Amino acid sequence: MLPGKILKSLLAGLLLLVVSCLPDPLEVGSVPGAKPEIVVSSQITSDQSLMVFLTRTFGALDANDEKSPQELLSLIAIQDALVIIEGPGGRDTLHLLGNGLYGGDLIPPFKSGERYNLYINSPEFGAVYATTEVKPKVAFDSVEAELSNNGLDDSLAQINFTFQDTPEDNWYMINVQEIQQGDPIEDMLNPKAFTILVPDDDFNGKSYSEGFKVFPRDNKRGDSIAVSLSNISEEYYRFMKLRVDNRFNLIEFLSEPVNYPSNIVGGKGYFNLYVPDVRYFVLR
Repeated sequence: MLPGKILKSLLAGLLLLVVSCLPDPLEVGSVPGAKPEIVVSSQITSDQSLMVFLTRTFGALDANDEKSPQELLSLIAIQDALVIIEGPGGRDTLHLLGNGLYGGDLIPPFKSGERYNLYINSPEFGAVYATTEVKPKVAFDSVEAELSNNGLDDSLAQINFTFQDTPEDNWYMINVQEIQQGDPIEDMLNPKAFTILVPDDDFNGKSYSEGFKVFPRDNKRGDSIAVSLSNISEEYYRFMKLRVDNRFNLIEFLSEPVNYPSNIVGGKGYFNLYVPDVRYFVLR
């Protein structure tokens, strides 16, 4: 079983993949609702476990400010699915870990450049499938995180990092996730994750360095954060580029990606396989 801190960080990262905007509800009656669809998010952990997060689509009338995060998660999490991953070495079935999260170890382990199929069958919501290719892991050469006082009443986390790009075309995602003590479901649903996306157009095959400050501005001394670097596909980069600005609203954060690209046949979301390089810091 994954350590609690890593599992919470992973869940928050997966939840970031189901971001979108909901329209204001219209005051109309007797309008049949759309049939719910399966929404998929996925990630490989550093120990070669695969995590797949399954939720269902929902409308603006299903979620409101009166619902707690626990109620909302229980509303949309899919708990009855058969989840199978198939690759060059055979098939494995993922196990339900709770709250719509399915996980397991693939034997043999994932290999970069190989293609894998995901099959999901839910008695209530139907079947979907997807295919993707494992991206090679790219690790930080160095990464630092500290508080940077901006002269106001609050402080920003300053992140500085360096990594070596590989010769082929690559697209990178850097996530900064605050890890809080308290209710883990609250943390999962309000992760306050900050994401930047970086194509290697200007530094192909070279070392790349960047520094940035993290928003929202609510960090303080002693906060724990996770900083991760992921080498992602071009298609997933485009998917995330459309979605990354909707990360601060709970309802937007959990609602279905209706108008976004997807590789899920019969559903929504994105099945992607990448191994993040994750570093943990306590802000000083």
